[in-house]
Amino acid sequence: MASTSLSEFQSVPIVDVAPLFDGSDAAARTVAAEIRRASIEVGFFYVRGHNVPLDLMRAMLMGAKYFFTLPEERKRAIQVNNAHRGYVPFAQTTLGRAKKPDLKESLNFAFPFQAGDPYLADGKPLIGLNQWPAGEPVLQRIAEDYYAGVFELGQKLLEGFALALDIDRGFFRELYRHPLVRARLVHYPPQRAGDNEGQFGAAPHTDWGCITVLWQDDVGGLQVRNRSGQWIDAPPIEGTFVINIGDMLERWSNDLFVSTPHRVVNSSGRERYSIPIFYDPDFETVVECLPNCSGPANPLKYPRTVAGEYITAQYDKAYAYRQKAG
Repeated sequence: MASTSLSEFQSVPIVDVAPLFDGSDAAARTVAAEIRRASIEVGFFYVRGHNVPLDLMRAMLMGAKYFFTLPEERKRAIQVNNAHRGYVPFAQTTLGRAKKPDLKESLNFAFPFQAGDPYLADGKPLIGLNQWPAGEPVLQRIAEDYYAGVFELGQKLLEGFALALDIDRGFFRELYRHPLVRARLVHYPPQRAGDNEGQFGAAPHTDWGCITVLWQDDVGGLQVRNRSGQWIDAPPIEGTFVINIGDMLERWSNDLFVSTPHRVVNSSGRERYSIPIFYDPDFETVVECLPNCSGPANPLKYPRTVAGEYITAQYDKAYAYRQKAG
């Protein structure tokens, strides 16, 4: 890493997380130390050694490209529902303080609940059944396989984060029984040179949840803001994921780990695709400062909140389809 200060970082570090998969506590703690440093200083890091097959990552990219070439009526046949699953057209998302909606479209899917699951009975927001385009079983299978692979990676990463916070390694696992782990295939069209004033692929924002596991194609466009206000490129690195801290993990850690603003500007002249997975816990999870993250010299900074209620409130502000007319 290029520096030791959050205000000065000029690049995003890379962490090899393979030791999190081998069961060795000593090796995992070495990785956790790297995660801790990146989480305090940058709020972002790449991971390699993650056990998600590269062929599966490439297949998911091909599936995403295929989906977005479908006729508009086929995509809109599965338009996003109240559980935020399905197709989100262009100009539906306004992040942060942006004045213009993001220049992107997406297909959203999440934890694979089955019809009749008693957890669906309460009608919680963001909890429901996935929607898939009719007659596309291969796309659905690839997406479900990809989701399963990244889900297991997320569990291992959260073990690393727990060790980095000096709490029980399995702390987070119990919070992911019916989780708000949400995947998104995203398509960004190219932006014309000189046409970026106020228009973003994704406007400057922080992520709302615990962590995000992002795969990006080779086009680039992701930028991370350091505390001096510089936008630092987070370019694609073959075979890696980008991990970033979200608002909830920042709250859990009482601002020890930082939820860093980031944005996407696709000025490449090419179409860009990315696949973020917002790796968030069960709806009813209470998020409050961990006991060892506050004290007389570091008082509590946030009230306790409920994960699902917090995330739902952010969706209600950001997505046009969730806002009442008039």
